[in-house]
Amino acid sequence: MSVAATDTSNTRERILDAAESLFIEHGFAATSVRAIATKAGVNLAATNYHFGSKKGLFSAVFQRRVQPVNANRLKRLAALEHEAQVGKRQLTIRSILESFFEPLRYVDPGVPALIGRMYGEPESLTRPILEETFHEVAMAFQDALRLVLPHVPAEEIRWRFHFMIGSMIHLLQMHAPLGSESTHDAFTSGVPRLIDFVEAGLLRTHNGITHD
Repeated sequence: MSVAATDTSNTRERILDAAESLFIEHGFAATSVRAIATKAGVNLAATNYHFGSKKGLFSAVFQRRVQPVNANRLKRLAALEHEAQVGKRQLTIRSILESFFEPLRYVDPGVPALIGRMYGEPESLTRPILEETFHEVAMAFQDALRLVLPHVPAEEIRWRFHFMIGSMIHLLQMHAPLGSESTHDAFTSGVPRLIDFVEAGLLRTHNGITHD
């Protein structure tokens, strides 16, 4: 990589780091591009050059952190499906949920705060970003769930996946129950509990009968 390319990459990362910190602390509306540029130690033109707009910067901040998590999820799911195809392992609701949720336990402590902030912003801002970022993952995991829940209608799977994401968001925004200390350790210990909770919900059919 040339010196110029390295400098460009470093500038971009400094802007992303500054924006992430300010967005988490203050939210999208209360954070100005000028404040981000000042914190990053770059001029305003550099911020506009790399990201085009504040919305573009907000999206880039989110995707920088979430795309590795999504890649991990898809890699785990692909491995599970391959093992199932060759008869090494049975595909189960539990293994699918572990593939989806476990990567959250190994991310930087700031990532849950960023994801929690994203879901606290207006839907008009976040929905296009979320759809772009999570469409592939959502489709892959819903397809997998349909394989292990063949008697549950596809539309019902979509709704259960929707509520599953809602439970995850709640844990991301509030790492521990009321009355307990909300720490990153509490968050990581909450992930297996979340899996237990979602697994129980997914096992319900549309007419209230529980699948074994």
